[in-house]
Amino acid sequence: MKTIRKIDIKPAILQVLFFLLFPMALMAQITNIPDPNFEQALIDLGIDSDGEVNGQVLTSDIETVVTLNLNHVQISDLTGLEDFAALEILDATGNSLTSLNVSQNVALRELYCSSDSAGFNMMITSLDLSNNVNLEVLYAENLIFLETLNLKNENNAILTVELSCGYEGEPCELTELTCVTVDNAAAATSNRPPYSNWYIAADFIYSEDCSLGVSSFEDQGFYIQQNPVGEKLGLVSKTFSGKTTFKIFNSEGRLLSIQDLLFEEQVSLDVSNLSNGMYFLNLSDENGNVAVKKFIKE
Repeated sequence: MKTIRKIDIKPAILQVLFFLLFPMALMAQITNIPDPNFEQALIDLGIDSDGEVNGQVLTSDIETVVTLNLNHVQISDLTGLEDFAALEILDATGNSLTSLNVSQNVALRELYCSSDSAGFNMMITSLDLSNNVNLEVLYAENLIFLETLNLKNENNAILTVELSCGYEGEPCELTELTCVTVDNAAAATSNRPPYSNWYIAADFIYSEDCSLGVSSFEDQGFYIQQNPVGEKLGLVSKTFSGKTTFKIFNSEGRLLSIQDLLFEEQVSLDVSNLSNGMYFLNLSDENGNVAVKKFIKE
């Protein structure tokens, strides 16, 4: 009598199904895009392949995108940006963002994130670029709500920054931002390369760790009475006294003038011969006090 062997085909079927379905599962990986304006922009750019605003996009559609132009498309939430693994250039100018997280976009080389006067205010309070080691350009105008800026990415040597404020010729102020974190605070403060290529039109303190806290501008030794300045630059100080040397450098770090004056709490410098632009004032007195501060000539 022959013995009939029962063959359990379930494992074999499961194995076949696994190999059939696993590639489909990989293809079906999605990235959530909760902001409909962000997703509509991806559709308009031909990136979101399903062409529907449904709160998601295939990850395979976005992970190879190199350039992303989101200029003035009324986005308030960039959730999903973290999956743009190959992103090198991002323009998010003129949106209504309250936050901008590019820490996962390690290939990023250029970032444009300005506010403007067309009713779209970038309400970003914090910008941390410490993980963006390939960053070469940061262009950020009119971020009047910005409180913290971390540019310490161990590669400031390749980075150029423009952080200015002004709408259609009318100046504004970045009053919330007092300290900028950089790789080399001493070089940044004295406007040495690579920081001599940066244009930051405000009077910030540079530090390699702003979280430690900073003193007020008055506590740094002196303050400029009015900045931007006209023909006269007025200075007030309770730290500097006696014979003091005043050196003025242009934005490229070239020495333009040297003056020796007696500093007794207040002093006024004639800057009427300077063209409009950004300058650096270096002070050193006979007591060994030294300080550097930026000013704008108008």
